[in-house]
Amino acid sequence: MIKLLKNLGKKECIFAIICLSLVIVQVWLELKMPDYMSEITVLVQTEGSKMQEILKNGGYMLLCAFGSLISAIIVGFFASKIAATFSMKVRKKLFTKVENLAINEIKKFSTSSLITRTTNDITQIQMVIAMGLQVSIRAPITAVWAVTKILHKNWQWSALTGIGVLVLISVIAILMVIVIPRFKIVQKLIDKINGVTRENLTGIRVVRAFNAEKYQENKFEEVNNKLTNQQLFNQKVFSVLSPTMYLVMYFLTLSIYFVGAYMIKDAGMADKIGLFGDMVVFSSYGMQVIMSFLMIAMILMMLPRAQVSAGRINEVLDTEISIKDGNVNSNLTNEKGTVEFKNVSFKYPDGEEYVLKDISFKANKGETVAFIGSTGSGKSTLINLIPRFYDVTDGEILVDGVNVKDYTQSFLRNKIGYISQRAVIFNDTVNANIAYRRKWKRKNFK
Repeated sequence: MIKLLKNLGKKECIFAIICLSLVIVQVWLELKMPDYMSEITVLVQTEGSKMQEILKNGGYMLLCAFGSLISAIIVGFFASKIAATFSMKVRKKLFTKVENLAINEIKKFSTSSLITRTTNDITQIQMVIAMGLQVSIRAPITAVWAVTKILHKNWQWSALTGIGVLVLISVIAILMVIVIPRFKIVQKLIDKINGVTRENLTGIRVVRAFNAEKYQENKFEEVNNKLTNQQLFNQKVFSVLSPTMYLVMYFLTLSIYFVGAYMIKDAGMADKIGLFGDMVVFSSYGMQVIMSFLMIAMILMMLPRAQVSAGRINEVLDTEISIKDGNVNSNLTNEKGTVEFKNVSFKYPDGEEYVLKDISFKANKGETVAFIGSTGSGKSTLINLIPRFYDVTDGEILVDGVNVKDYTQSFLRNKIGYISQRAVIFNDTVNANIAYRRKWKRKNFK
């Protein structure tokens, strides 16, 4: 996760510092409101208090609330901007990496998995960044600041707040132990459902030709049900958190007022008003502490899933590209239009036996060369070696007298006309599909 955060630029770091500053301002304003509430409570209970003083403290409360609102809006704006920019940069980096992977490396991940990693996995991290800048910074500051404000008030109330926090943390810890291992399963199931959907859409004609709609529906239903059941389990476990939080909050408020009632009852007349004001303030701060730990829990729940997603993204980004670029991007010989195989042998990276063994021939300019053989004899594989979709295991291939490994891949493929066995139509105009090879041709093709 930290490794991916290095994609944040200088501008985003400045925005993050602004967010931090505004969050501190927001917390300070929110924690000032109970103090003004306490002043109003004391003034209401004290004989001879002036309405002007009450209105003055009430005005300060409104200003604090308004200032907190403005800070929250600005923080939300900057946090969303940082998260969206981060998502854009990582998605672009991941897409570019996939573009440069060799065919065997793409097969290692599978197409559906790469789609999930480029979309859903990045979205998980984006959500954590957007929420994290607003919540993960605010929650600890609020908790620590609120605790320092209430510790000196009364030890009984402090103990009650501590018990409430311990109960909440215990429940959160149990939920995390149950749910965290299942986040990785969810992402893999999303890979599978993407794979089944993509396979069905790609082969829709075959499915209909063989009346296999029901078979495909059952296949999708099986994967879909697994994902649904897993998500339902996670959501059911998470649903325990909300009632537990409210239970702790209400019991804490009730306990504070219950203990406070006895303390006010036994206190002298001069101390009753002060104790009542402290009780109101303590109740507000106690709620702030509980809410802070709940916000931390929300981030802790989201973080493990984002961590799993970050690991899946880094797995692609850290994959070493097996087909390296050469440094030749010009014609070095007088030969033109020649392709020569010299003792070429090839086996797939995960294969044990050679698909091609000791192939040698030379095709000159103007000649037509055809390869004839049964299905699986290696005809397509042989052709795929020329544009370096795979690299030869032994021997060498020369194009215009230069080893294909010495060319830059873009220069090599620019010298070759290639028609795939599978017709691929891009989501664009007929004009653009015909002139796909070069951007400038797409613009000027007639």
